[in-house]
Amino acid sequence: MQARAVALDMLLAVSEGRESHRVFAAELSKYPDMERQERAFARRLAAGVMERRLTLDFLLSHYVKSGMGKQKPVIREILRMGMYQLYYMEVPPSAACNESVKLAKKRGFAGLSGYVNGVLRAAARQRIDLQKEVAGLGDGKALSILYSIPEWLVEKFIVWYGKERSGQIFASFLEPSGLSVRANLSVADIPALQEKLEQAGVTVDAGKLHPAALHLSGIDTVEKLPGFLRGEFQVQDESSMLPVLCAGIKAGDYVIDCCAAPGGKTIQAADVLLKARGAHSCCDAGAGTVSARDLSEYKLSKINENVRRCGFDNIEVMSFDATCLRQEDVGRADVVIADLPCSGLGIIGKKPDIKYNVSEEGLIELSLLQRKILSTVAEYVKPGGVLIYSTCTLNPEENEKNYHFLCGLSGFEPESLDGYLPQKLHSDTTKKGYLTLLPEAGKWDGFFVSRFRREGGGTMDGTK
Repeated sequence: MQARAVALDMLLAVSEGRESHRVFAAELSKYPDMERQERAFARRLAAGVMERRLTLDFLLSHYVKSGMGKQKPVIREILRMGMYQLYYMEVPPSAACNESVKLAKKRGFAGLSGYVNGVLRAAARQRIDLQKEVAGLGDGKALSILYSIPEWLVEKFIVWYGKERSGQIFASFLEPSGLSVRANLSVADIPALQEKLEQAGVTVDAGKLHPAALHLSGIDTVEKLPGFLRGEFQVQDESSMLPVLCAGIKAGDYVIDCCAAPGGKTIQAADVLLKARGAHSCCDAGAGTVSARDLSEYKLSKINENVRRCGFDNIEVMSFDATCLRQEDVGRADVVIADLPCSGLGIIGKKPDIKYNVSEEGLIELSLLQRKILSTVAEYVKPGGVLIYSTCTLNPEENEKNYHFLCGLSGFEPESLDGYLPQKLHSDTTKKGYLTLLPEAGKWDGFFVSRFRREGGGTMDGTK
């Protein structure tokens, strides 16, 4: 019962506009003594309802004639939870119905408990075949219902990637993603770290894209894993490791990570510098430095939290607006990492609320913001230095079109990624200097990365 109550609290908090990943962490932290199995149930139930919200509402529409939009928030989420248990979890129908009724009563809706019971009992008796129900609908509507993606966004994906590939992408969003981490090689030995994790009951598999990547399963909370508090590894999706990999950072480099939160790439870049120098302190003048910037207090706190945990002192953290030029940094950086704010369409599998909150207007606004930031931070790259532009979206307007925008900046030339990426990712586009990585279930998120070198000292005020 407690697990369902916690899941309900999560869903209600997200419905108020809070980000799902923050909500889940905050709500579960309130119950440190909750059994591992209960925590897993609560997390799976809340995440599942979020992932399949449109599908669940379509199913419920067969029994809720007044429409889901007219339901009281608590009852609406309880109905979705009950339906998710009936269709997507190995929960006996009687338990799904009875526990939903109990939850309604506990939350002060005893008068509607019979209604909840009637809807879910009818749903348990008359299961709906989704494939048959959507067979006569258009491609956009059918995919929207099957994969719980807003129809307008489905239509966008079909234009970008075609119907079949879009369906594969949407299906990957609904698959369990597990947890990816990257070993900090300046302080950890991968075989030793893997052995410690396995002894703690964690299943560990080698990554596919980065030599220091590990995929973990069978865990409860990251903080309890051996080596985490000692900074031996960093939670980071494997696709997110590619920008630093493609930067080709060398010992002694000055690296600017201009939109750094929560700090994964900052830690990765600092680790590369320390490993290359064989040091664990910036007191060594040749160790190199990473300057991590972001704006909000929350984002800076997440960067500092990771920096303190890992103990890397070749990192400086500062509050700065990436759209504003910092004059003292002009022409100073060996590497600028511009992993910029984006629509996040590549990480819907981890943050399903993204697909419900994104808008067509927002996609346009983000691409313009990205260009404004790129025009500014490109100034920081010294002659011969490298600019990395990356996002975690699959929107060509934010990705390929911004790649072409950078191709037009005076003094910048795209460079092949093939010398940095594993052979399996080599393609015609990586030779041109960019990669659009589509999400693959259980392995990595969708991502975009590109690499440019500044050939001369020209300004950014014109095209070539």
